Amino acid sequence: MESSGKRQKKVSVGKQIDRLSGLPDDVLIHILSFLPTKLSVSTSILARRWRFLWAHVPNLDFDSQTHNTERSFADIINRVIMLRKVQSINTFRICCSDNCRVYKLETWLATAVAHNVQTLDLRFDYHVMFPRCIFTCETLVDLRFRGFLGYFSPGDIIRLTSLKKLHLTFDKYWYCDRNLPHLLSGCPVLEELIIDGVVDQYKHKYIISSPSIKRLMLNFQCNTYDSQSCAYRLVITAPSLRYFQLIDCFPGYILCERLSSLIEADVSFNNCKVVGEDYSYTLSVLGKLDVVSNVKSLKLSSGIVFNLSAFGDRSISFDNLTKLELDAHWLILTKFLEIANNLQVIILRKVDTRLKHWMEPKQVPKCLISHLTIIRIDGMGRTKQEFDMVRYLLRNALVLKKMEIFSGPNAIDFKQNLMRSREFLRFSVDLWHVSLLSFEIVWG
Repeated sequence: MESSGKRQKKVSVGKQIDRLSGLPDDVLIHILSFLPTKLSVSTSILARRWRFLWAHVPNLDFDSQTHNTERSFADIINRVIMLRKVQSINTFRICCSDNCRVYKLETWLATAVAHNVQTLDLRFDYHVMFPRCIFTCETLVDLRFRGFLGYFSPGDIIRLTSLKKLHLTFDKYWYCDRNLPHLLSGCPVLEELIIDGVVDQYKHKYIISSPSIKRLMLNFQCNTYDSQSCAYRLVITAPSLRYFQLIDCFPGYILCERLSSLIEADVSFNNCKVVGEDYSYTLSVLGKLDVVSNVKSLKLSSGIVFNLSAFGDRSISFDNLTKLELDAHWLILTKFLEIANNLQVIILRKVDTRLKHWMEPKQVPKCLISHLTIIRIDGMGRTKQEFDMVRYLLRNALVLKKMEIFSGPNAIDFKQNLMRSREFLRFSVDLWHVSLLSFEIVWG
């Protein structure tokens, strides 16, 4: 005879099954729309009611890496498209690592376009030309393409009147100086543009012109050890731009009108191939910073030591900057204190101490006297340079209200060693002379 505990367990499991089966078909189809098509189709074996539910799912998601059956990847896509019953296609995604016949791809995409597809996600690990059949898809809202853009002829008509998001990924030169302006000209309501690319020895030129773009994200990587040969030119005309992200690994320059609508920027300079304090690369970085000098919030990451003399040759001011997130060495922090008079919040993600001494500004910056209220330091060590920096900020930030210091990993050892250090004792004495509403060191 079964125990009451086992009977209760069976009943509870049965209730869970009944609860799922009791949901309306529309709800079950909505749940299936979040699954890859392979998993969605596999639910057809659960029960008679589930046999064709997958055919009503408006999303199609195919990945060749999960394909392990005898039937070919192309045959599976053909069969799914043939058996589906829903009239519209919301999302169509293909991730393919093997060569696929061009005419098959164009047939699938033509079917998606004919069924008013809204999101296309096309990712190929080999060179696939940008499909011409989607050039005039007026229902497309979100397009992601990884492959080879190819060459657009002047006669190609591009009419993507609903496209708001465009994400392009490439690993080889793709006529960006000709194709990109042509492509963007056919996207009148585009709001977000993302470009991930590997730049080789060619002198690339990117022309980004759009009156509607609000978010622009560029990730330029270099596939050669001679980073100096990868210099590029970037021309931006985007009067509505509000957010700009640039991940940059080699020299280049940006030409654009003042981005008056820009509010937030995230810029990363990590040219590990530049040896020493390269003067030309420092000038290149300063020129790119000048482009985003109108922002209110700036996140800046740099893995290089800048040439000191280059800073004296270039004048930049960040009059609107109120929040700065920094992962760089002393010199950058010192410069921003001098050129950002309205700075209110400083977040130091990592303190780079490759320079031997804390570089104090020549005179107390205006932001310290009247605006800076919050300072946060992540991953602080216990070097003299770090304490010199913190002491300087505490002594001169007259309106400072809150300072937080996070020790990072190995918090217990850090705390014990820190408490015994001479610099911490001096630092504790200095705190008595500072009026703060909140001061906290977080161990770990």
